[in-house]
Amino acid sequence: MFDSDLILMDGTIVATTTTDTPAISLTRDATTGAAVIDLGDGGTPASGLTAVLMCSELAVGAAAYTLTAYLQASDTVDMTGTTTGIDRLGNFGVAVASTGVIIGSETPCVSTVRFATSKRYIRINATVSNDFGYLKCYLEPYTFKTL
Repeated sequence: MFDSDLILMDGTIVATTTTDTPAISLTRDATTGAAVIDLGDGGTPASGLTAVLMCSELAVGAAAYTLTAYLQASDTVDMTGTTTGIDRLGNFGVAVASTGVIIGSETPCVSTVRFATSKRYIRINATVSNDFGYLKCYLEPYTFKTL
């Protein structure tokens, strides 16, 4: 379906408060399903990339659960050794009133963020308030391109 080298979060793990830790390695974390992606020297192409976040439908009673998700880029793969040099590239959201936050009643949904960066490494940082279901996030150069 997608190039495995462009998958930030693989959608195999239910996002919970114990599995919402951001990736710190190029190796996919078996606990979270997330990985840091190496964009190579110079970062994205000048035209940028699109990050696509897909959220599964939540169970009844989960309407108030929240997901705060955004992209981060850095020139260091683990993004933990410094508080500087980490760029926040964009927030995922569905409704304008809650940009950067997706609530349970908005699922299932797809949200996109178009970005360009000169940083080498990128990851998704997704924090949930409860069991938020399955999340898949991937990078795509031509998402929703019209002819």
